[in-house]
Amino acid sequence: MVKVNPVLLHKTGSQVRQEIRACIGCSECIQACPAVAEPITIDMLNRETVSGEISGPVARFARSCYQCGACVPPCPVGLHREAMMMWLKVRLLSTE
Repeated sequence: MVKVNPVLLHKTGSQVRQEIRACIGCSECIQACPAVAEPITIDMLNRETVSGEISGPVARFARSCYQCGACVPPCPVGLHREAMMMWLKVRLLSTE
C-alpha cells in the first residue's frame, strides 16, 4: 500500500469536503473534462472522492485525469475540482 502524506496537498480534507458540499450537482465540470471516457455522475464523483469504495468508472476517470483545470472555469459556484481530484487520486493510490 502506498502511503501519501495529505499535508503535502494544497487543500485539507475538511476544505475538500466543504467544496463537495458546496457543489450544486450541475455536472458542468464533467461535461468540460477531456478525460471523461465513460459515464459517471457528479454524485458518484463527489461521494467517492472522500469516502467509501471507489467504483471502476470513477477509478478509471481518476487515473486518466491529468489536472488540466478545464473543469474549473465552467463551475457556476467557483469550485476547484482539480483539488478534489487530487484527493481522489490519493485515496485511489492508498487502496491499491
